[in-house]
Amino acid sequence: MRHPDPNVADAPVRSDPDAPVEPRDGEDCDYCGNKRFVLDAQGNLKPCPKCDTAQRWKLASLASFSSRNAFSSKQTFVNFKTSFSGVEDETLVDCLESAEAFANNPYGRWLVIWGERGSGKSHLCAAVDNHLTQAGIPSLFITMPDLLASLREAIELQSNTEQESFTGRMNVFKTAPVLIIDDLGAETSSPWSDSVLFEILDYRYRNRLATMIATNVNPDDFDYRIASRMQDTELSTVIENAAPDYRRRPLSEKR
Repeated sequence: MRHPDPNVADAPVRSDPDAPVEPRDGEDCDYCGNKRFVLDAQGNLKPCPKCDTAQRWKLASLASFSSRNAFSSKQTFVNFKTSFSGVEDETLVDCLESAEAFANNPYGRWLVIWGERGSGKSHLCAAVDNHLTQAGIPSLFITMPDLLASLREAIELQSNTEQESFTGRMNVFKTAPVLIIDDLGAETSSPWSDSVLFEILDYRYRNRLATMIATNVNPDDFDYRIASRMQDTELSTVIENAAPDYRRRPLSEKR
């Protein structure tokens, strides 16, 4: 770019890095100058806390991978049943309270809930995701079979059309601010799926990224490398949900 003064036509014009940017994706923000990111005290780039536009970008980017559906979007902490025929199930109360605590402060924490199918684990995963979404916190709720299917699709896209890389999609799961994996152990195990799971969980473990896991497999039965990370007492809360299958309860108890 040349200088506007013809007498100094060969002098370059330096742009002002602090100048506000014309907004193209929301309202004007005098805090970030419409850049949507700011530098914190350590010099790290962070989403602007005032306009929150970057957070909305992250929410939108994660939505395309989510296992959320019309049914799960209605599952909340309020409609999670812990009492049947007038008797409160202490196991379900503990699971509910732990899920609520995680949803209210997920950062740097893991929550693992394991137990038989139909015991309410998926409901709590959806409830945490719904709570975080309403609070504007980017979270990704996905079943393990859906996660693996998504990665297989990325491999096909990469080899056939070069539209998206496997590494790029893996990074979505590795770096999501809050990752909620449901039905871990429901997938058909293979060396490939085991390596995918370890890579994701190891990255999130080392970087202390908020992670919730629901599984019908006893954590002790996973590969030792995965089991030890899931059960690290400095990071993770592990709860056994010993409640019976809700689907098989009498209809009168479900109302």
